[in-house]
Amino acid sequence: MDEVEAMARTGENVGRAVGTGVRTAREGAVRAGKAGRSATKQYIARAEQELTERGLAPEHLPELLAQKATGLSREDLAARSRKARKQWEKTRKDWDKKTAKSRKRLAKNAEQARKELAARIDPTPKPRRKWPWVLLVLAALAGVAVVALSRRPEELPIAEAEDFPTHEDGLSRNPGARPDADR
Repeated sequence: MDEVEAMARTGENVGRAVGTGVRTAREGAVRAGKAGRSATKQYIARAEQELTERGLAPEHLPELLAQKATGLSREDLAARSRKARKQWEKTRKDWDKKTAKSRKRLAKNAEQARKELAARIDPTPKPRRKWPWVLLVLAALAGVAVVALSRRPEELPIAEAEDFPTHEDGLSRNPGARPDADR
C-alpha cells in the first residue's frame, strides 16, 4: 500500500503547487495593473505639463494633430466631409435613377424577346375568315331546298264531274262513292 499512499501524496502536493501558482499569478496581475495605472497617470501629468509649457491646452491637441496630418483644421475637415457626403448622396441618387431606367428598359426588352421567342417556337395560326363558311352554308341550304322541291309529288288535275258517266237519276254507280259527294 505504500505505492498508493505515495501517489496520493504526490497528487496533493501537485494540487497545492498549482493552487499556489495560480494565486501568485493573480496577485502579480493585480500589482501589474496598479503599476500601469500609476505610470499612465504620471505620463498624463508630464504630457499636460509639457503642453502648458508650450502654451497649449489639452483640448486643442486633437485639432493640432489633425492640422499637422492633413494641413487643414478640424472645421475644414468637417466641411470637406459634409461636402463629400452630399456629393456621394447625389451620385448615389443619380445612379439609382439610371439603374431604375435601365431595369425598366431591360424588362420591356425581355418581355418583347419572350414574345418573339414564343412566336418562333409555337407560332399561332392566323385567324380564319368566317364568311366563306356562311356562303357554304347558304349554298347547302339552297341545294337542300332544290332537292326538297324536286321530290314533291306531282299534282294531277282535278277531274270534273262531266268526265264520269252518271246514271239517269244523277247518282254515280260507284259503290265506294259517298251519296253526298255530288251535292
